[in-house]
Amino acid sequence: MPAVGEPRKTSLHERKRRLVRDELSRAAWELFAARGYEATTVAEVAERAGVSRRTFFRYFDSKEDVVVETTDALAEEVLAAFRQRPAQEAPLLAIHRALRPVVEARLKNAAQARAIVKLLRQSRTLRRALLERHARMEERLAVLLARRMGMDPAFDPTPALLAFVTRALLDTAFNVWFDQQPADVGAMIDDLFHRLRQLVSAPPPPIPPGRAAGSPAGPRRAGSARGRGRAPRP
Repeated sequence: MPAVGEPRKTSLHERKRRLVRDELSRAAWELFAARGYEATTVAEVAERAGVSRRTFFRYFDSKEDVVVETTDALAEEVLAAFRQRPAQEAPLLAIHRALRPVVEARLKNAAQARAIVKLLRQSRTLRRALLERHARMEERLAVLLARRMGMDPAFDPTPALLAFVTRALLDTAFNVWFDQQPADVGAMIDDLFHRLRQLVSAPPPPIPPGRAAGSPAGPRRAGSARGRGRAPRP
């Protein structure tokens, strides 16, 4: 029996299951990249992995699950990295320092990363499948942010806003990498956060002369949209 605090050893059966699952995932991504997601069948994935179609369904409910599993794993890595950041770090800095190593590690497998981005751009089915997963990650990150910031998310939307920004930065990082192929992924992440901070700290545009602050539309005059029988803009 392992001592308290000692990690439990993985059984031979569990290791074999992990190997088969990894092989199915590898075979699926190879076929997705070569033929496209829509054109690839479960039977082809199983054949490439050297197992039966029945065996495939012991590990995955559908070929969508192969992609979803990859996204779930990424979400867990992001959340784990954020939990490890020191409590005294400002929220945006903690997000920056959590995302950087996760994205760098993910992009070391360039072939799979390129296949994922390409498939998501091509397949609406996959994009829809991942929306729920993205929402789950945002919700869980918002809870962690609320605890860190001492806020009640039921009354303060700041944690939810920061969680949404985190997901947007994550998506943007993969797309920028795919399109621009930067040599230094870490520097690319740093640049994205630098751009965000610049936008947030930029002064607001000046109020046009004659328009009072807080009254963007100004007084309604004769001949306005409502006066002419047209519906006002929302």
